[in-house]
Amino acid sequence: MRIYITADIEGIAGVVSRQQSLPPGIDYEAARRWMTDSVAAAAEAAFAMGADEVVACDSHYNSQNILIERLPKRVQLVQGVRRPLGMVAGVDEGKFDGAFFIGWHTGSTHRSGVLGHTMRSLVVREVRLNGKTVSEAGFYHPVMGHFGVPLIGISGDAHFVEETRGLAGDVEAAVVKWAYGHLAARSLTPAAAYEAIDAMARRAIARIDDFKPSRIDGPIALEVEFKHRPPADTLSLLPQVERLDGYTIRVMVPDMAGASNFMSVALGYDPTEK
Repeated sequence: MRIYITADIEGIAGVVSRQQSLPPGIDYEAARRWMTDSVAAAAEAAFAMGADEVVACDSHYNSQNILIERLPKRVQLVQGVRRPLGMVAGVDEGKFDGAFFIGWHTGSTHRSGVLGHTMRSLVVREVRLNGKTVSEAGFYHPVMGHFGVPLIGISGDAHFVEETRGLAGDVEAAVVKWAYGHLAARSLTPAAAYEAIDAMARRAIARIDDFKPSRIDGPIALEVEFKHRPPADTLSLLPQVERLDGYTIRVMVPDMAGASNFMSVALGYDPTEK
């Protein structure tokens, strides 16, 4: 049995601000330990339930947040930027039996949720697939489905769990905090969150045969609404990209792998970075 884990930081217990989620902010070093140990809790549970291999993917900021030396020694870690498939990089390498989203968050248009956003908080307002608004979880779980990998378990705040179950079905979940607003929450302690994630992962793997991959058949209409005009200006210069209005573009992609890679280029290209 092979298990895949992809982790973000905004849905980690104790995290409520940008200063915690990005260096050199206050408590960033603590938050990355909490993120690492949350992944470790899911991985240890997977091994205890019979997994032969666990691959974890660091999917926050520069994808160099997880402290590799704190992970169980049998875990392999995907790190770094400019990689295929974005937040689920590596999910296409062999057959995974199930996947976890650890520390994820609500989408940018959800009514609440701690630090909710979609893809890049300062750049993107909304992402749509075939006209339907999707969060990051709503975007990436069918990317995994394209490769035959089902989402089986999630952790984050209560709004994220509600939102994601609404699109992914009855996945197992660990609620680790309850949002009072975009920058406020009531949270479990990290130690209690690790216990909740451990229990969630064990429940998910115990019924792993109940979960099926989620697929979106191509071609797929991918629409991105930006918060400012310049990204739409630039991307609309590509012949395959249609400009819908001042802030929104649409492109037809063959499948969800293509959608993921288009978003990686659209949001990740910086010609000044060496």
